Amino acid sequence: MVDEPDLKPLIAESSTSESTTVEVVLNGIRDKDIRIPDYQRDSDQWAEPIKSLLVESVINNLSIPALFFEVVFENGVELNEVIDGQQRLTTLSQYYKGEFALVDADDAPYISPNSAHYAGKPFAKLPPVYQQAFKKYRLAIIKLRNLDGEMRLEIFRRINQGGTPLSGQDIRLAYYGEKSPSLTFIRLAGVYDPERDSSKRFLERARELKVDNPWKDARAADAWKDWWEDRPISRGQTASESFLWSLIVAQAERVNSIMNDRETLKKINVVFTGDIDAALDAYCAMLRWQESHSSVPPMLMTIGEMTERFFPYFERWIKELVGNKGVTLPIGKHRLVSAVIGAAYSKDVDIGRLTEQEWTDIVEFVRRPAEIAKLSGCEWPISKGRWAGAKGYYAQMCAVSTVISEITK
Repeated sequence: MVDEPDLKPLIAESSTSESTTVEVVLNGIRDKDIRIPDYQRDSDQWAEPIKSLLVESVINNLSIPALFFEVVFENGVELNEVIDGQQRLTTLSQYYKGEFALVDADDAPYISPNSAHYAGKPFAKLPPVYQQAFKKYRLAIIKLRNLDGEMRLEIFRRINQGGTPLSGQDIRLAYYGEKSPSLTFIRLAGVYDPERDSSKRFLERARELKVDNPWKDARAADAWKDWWEDRPISRGQTASESFLWSLIVAQAERVNSIMNDRETLKKINVVFTGDIDAALDAYCAMLRWQESHSSVPPMLMTIGEMTERFFPYFERWIKELVGNKGVTLPIGKHRLVSAVIGAAYSKDVDIGRLTEQEWTDIVEFVRRPAEIAKLSGCEWPISKGRWAGAKGYYAQMCAVSTVISEITK
């Protein structure tokens, strides 16, 4: 056999599997030896019945899926970051601290014949046998080591293919967002309820990067909250992706040039596959790259322009368009609303000078894009998830720009 000395596994050592009690893991979270990244996902996505069923599984020693941690080192100290299992850990922590009670038996399909002894009860009122079972329950933990570069992102995606997967925006913020003011700002723009525990935690983390909550106009903030709150689509980072969408439309031509520049894609370490998620990844990667290469003229909007010019413009549109009590735009139209704002920004449309007819035309365009686009002299591409091509999202963004120009000329 011919020796092939350069061949080796991608990771020098295999992942390790171990089991640790709930009590030990929750103490690790308390002491910050185990960290749940704020960029990964909102921590309160599950409804109370789902949380209650997880706790029932734990106190009855039923199996639950393994947790995935990534081992990292900071100043020589080993820490564990949660890659998969945040919601499970957050639920167990909340229950242990008495932040919620299990729902009544009528509201969850409990399977134990003894459920009457824990249904409707917080942790402090559980019978001692269940309290002990909860604390001593052994969680299966798989630890990943030495992840780097694109490999980390791909592994992150593969792990999250099962169960309730993270969205593309969850993953790209987790991967590209750490220590990035621009991506932190994009995440903050999506915060529609600053009183949620996950939002408070993230706002505190963002201040370390000197990035504050951008929502200053109370009417706009209320409109944004009312639009997203209690909508199934709002789970994860969909609201922040909506803001990201407006940024991309505002710079669509520049973004498209990046997608077609192999050297730039190589520089930012992105393999562009042509689909829209890859385009959003590339945009975020470019933001991170230009922040770490401040001596190079930026290709995309800087954090300064985002905070000082773009977001106040975005906020005013949300107040006037989404917050208009006489207009009801479904949340499913969030990308098109964001596209309109981005296109208007790129065309330097003065929102204060729009006539009543122009507002009506814009609202009708959001409601009936294909019809209004045709009246404006262009086709409305119905994208199939691709960036380029006659029916790609870039073509759709260009169509939005054409329609906005036609309405406001």
